[in-house]
Amino acid sequence: MSSRLRERQVFHGSRARILYELIGWQFRNATDLRFMNYGLAPAPGRETMSLRPGEQPERYCAALYHAVAAQADLRGARVLDVGCGRGGGTAYVHRHLGPAETTGCDIARHSVAFCRKVHGGVAGLGFRHGDATALPFAAESFDAVLNVESAHCYRDRAAFFAEAFRVLRPGGHLLLADFTPPRVPPEAERARIERDLSLSGFASAGVADITAGILRGLDLDHDRRMREIRARFPLGTRRLARLWAGTRGSWIYRDFAEGRRAYFLYRIEKPAVAVSGQARPLLRRQPRAGGVLPVSAMACDDAPGASEIAFDRPRPAR
Repeated sequence: MSSRLRERQVFHGSRARILYELIGWQFRNATDLRFMNYGLAPAPGRETMSLRPGEQPERYCAALYHAVAAQADLRGARVLDVGCGRGGGTAYVHRHLGPAETTGCDIARHSVAFCRKVHGGVAGLGFRHGDATALPFAAESFDAVLNVESAHCYRDRAAFFAEAFRVLRPGGHLLLADFTPPRVPPEAERARIERDLSLSGFASAGVADITAGILRGLDLDHDRRMREIRARFPLGTRRLARLWAGTRGSWIYRDFAEGRRAYFLYRIEKPAVAVSGQARPLLRRQPRAGGVLPVSAMACDDAPGASEIAFDRPRPAR
């Protein structure tokens, strides 16, 4: 990888938008590829996740979505997944975590078309084209907003936080997972994110560093990713594809492994409306069948690590 690529965020702003439109068009018929995230693997002995047969190949990508979404009780909720990509995570959350309604939103029109083709026809599950910094939804219309490995692409992430705050109902949650940019100390980036969240009106965030689980997922998923790259990307594009996929040897993988970048998991609450002198959140954060929640509502020092995430009982399909 050239030093020029090392010196910039490759998948950011207009470049990211063009890239994901191209990917959406190029792989419009690859209905078996439904996720675009680095994935997460629980520690050995804890990985007992129950999935449908068709979900097994991308199990680590699904596990990352589970870790993000399971931070709040989504049963009966209205959920918005911003930056939904190919829709695999949106469909997984709707199928396994029990929302009444789940909407995926993405800026890439080809991705939205793919989602509607592959995941359409499921009651309560839908997809819509839209910009994360100008969401096409009414104020206070969702109980939870998900954002999985997408916000690092936005030219104005603070504008997204403001939009997430606007569309969330009081007591709702922004559930976020993302990695830090190059050449920025991870703790400095975390402080900047928390500052921007506070300026948008959110309450304090529960945070967990899940870099170890991300690296474990990339290691376990390496062979599959390399097979897909060799099968689906022309020879001259494979180097960039390996960087995008985070395979072993890519500089993004090495940054994670050597501590130059980190991957954080957030649970952020919009302040609840006071009722009879007390705040009453709309979402109840309770343990449920299917997992140990990875982030505490208290300080992040009280939260179990991402290596403790377990998925031990299947939920009924919806």
